Amino acid sequence: MTIALTPQQREAITEACRRHHVARLHAFGSVVGSQYQPGVSDIDLLVEFPPCDAGALYKAYFSLLNELRQQLPAPVDLVMEDAVRNPYIKASIEAGK
Repeated sequence: MTIALTPQQREAITEACRRHHVARLHAFGSVVGSQYQPGVSDIDLLVEFPPCDAGALYKAYFSLLNELRQQLPAPVDLVMEDAVRNPYIKASIEAGK
């Protein structure tokens, strides 16, 4: 089963990404496959921001995370693309995009 979002949820996510200057946002993990279980699974998202200073990045990340947690129907794990160092995890995320 995959997650179903309402048009209002999709628009809210799009607007949050614009507001916080998100370069890219990708879902990965169980939410993009048949393993997603409503009420059990979380929503894994990979985010990329354009280059900016640390303070702006901190604010953008946590503001976006809070908005996504309000809009989405399951717990959200927001992972910054630059933070993924393990090549096996990175390959797994890339395969699930």
